[in-house]
Amino acid sequence: MTGAPELDDSIPVGNTGNVTRIVYLDQNAWVVLARGAWDMERYPTEHTVLREIVDLVRSGSIIVPLSFANMYETSKINVPGRRANMARTQSLLSGGRVFRGRGRILGETLAAYIADRNGIARLEPDRLWFLSDLWFEAASDYSQESYGVHIPQQTMEFIRREPALTLFGFLAFNDEDVRLEAVRRYSAGSAELIGRIEARRALVAGEPLALRRRAYGAQLVLDELDCVFATARGLGLDWSTVGDIGSSLLRGMTVDVPVLNVERELVVRLEDQGRSVSENDLRDMMAFMTVLPLADMMVAEKQFVNLSRQARLDERYATELLTSIHELTEG
Repeated sequence: MTGAPELDDSIPVGNTGNVTRIVYLDQNAWVVLARGAWDMERYPTEHTVLREIVDLVRSGSIIVPLSFANMYETSKINVPGRRANMARTQSLLSGGRVFRGRGRILGETLAAYIADRNGIARLEPDRLWFLSDLWFEAASDYSQESYGVHIPQQTMEFIRREPALTLFGFLAFNDEDVRLEAVRRYSAGSAELIGRIEARRALVAGEPLALRRRAYGAQLVLDELDCVFATARGLGLDWSTVGDIGSSLLRGMTVDVPVLNVERELVVRLEDQGRSVSENDLRDMMAFMTVLPLADMMVAEKQFVNLSRQARLDERYATELLTSIHELTEG
């Protein structure tokens, strides 16, 4: 490996109190950076971009947290050397910091919405509540009950002290049988979800966008009713039926709760594409649902950037959308 001297283990994670931009990079952008770290002579342009991103991270101008989609894509790489190089690049530049999973982000924003609409006072979360230095929380916030395993306090403290190191170890050196089984299970679950999406697409084919938006929004809320009731109980509201929530509040959820709004707007537009939904589409959509309303900037594939712009999601959440990492460092 003729790696980059700039990409070393001393890269500090910026002081988040002074960070000006939270930047999300999709896996294609990380591929560019990993190539630049792997061989500066073979990939001089990629190496130049890598150096520029390293400088921005070191200065605290940006932070580049990972998503679950990033980690999964890296875990899928079957060539150990390539996987280790990608893992090293992602771990060091992100500092082991990740965007929390959909459940936590939905729960927090749903609580804010219900509290505001019902005049309930609640403590505001920390400014960067949606980020975690426990890399496994990219899937779900940790609790012994939800994970089904107890992580000793000493281990948790070590991960918090060394988030980049422990993330690198997980991505690069995870047990091979465990890695392959995790990929298999995720793909199986994705295939089942794609089947449901395609079945719904067939049912609503030919219907106008406005009708499909309303229908999908209603289904989203129904699917999340358990979360809605649990969140309401946490705020002191005794809700147990849809009637307790009220029609106005229900209708507003898919507009004013960002996770639900982004999912609805992207799904109904994805249905208009003249091709089948793929597993990659699901991962991209999950990243957009959780990241777009929270990041200052996203570098992502053209399809989902275009769909988001069509829905004016970038304007609604003041998130700059780019289709190439080279755009990030220009000017």
